Amino acid sequence: MRLFAISLALLSLAANITFQHVLMQARVARAVLIPGLADFRPAWNNGVSFSLLTQDSATGRYLLIAFLALVTAGVLVVMWRATSRFSAAGLGLIAGGAMGNLLDRIRYEGAVFDFLALHLGRMPLFVCNLPDIFISAGVIMLVADSIFAKQGAMDFAD
Repeated sequence: MRLFAISLALLSLAANITFQHVLMQARVARAVLIPGLADFRPAWNNGVSFSLLTQDSATGRYLLIAFLALVTAGVLVVMWRATSRFSAAGLGLIAGGAMGNLLDRIRYEGAVFDFLALHLGRMPLFVCNLPDIFISAGVIMLVADSIFAKQGAMDFAD
């Protein structure tokens, strides 16, 4: 399971790097992807989820990067100890997304490249990136694993 989780984490990280490079080179300012639901809208986010804890100073950026590095290390430790293939997959996605966002913050002066603006009609929800999607999918998998693990419904063949 460890190799599976590590492979998924590295694949997620590589997908983010590649996808982000393509999007940054495209130089598209805005585009409607799914009318009333999703738009391509590139933005640099100096905060964390929903632009909370926005950092404008070097000290703030370094503290945020250090904190996120500790959280990422914690996720990697938990991933290493995964007991099912499904939880290993969820933790691999979370670890890959966390490493992607951490790499962005190191490379881009504390910011991450967000590009997917989600909304319901005219009501904006949030702007996210591929690592955020990986992290969210991983969390959903962990929640599903914890709910259905007792029933044995989430076990994959090893």
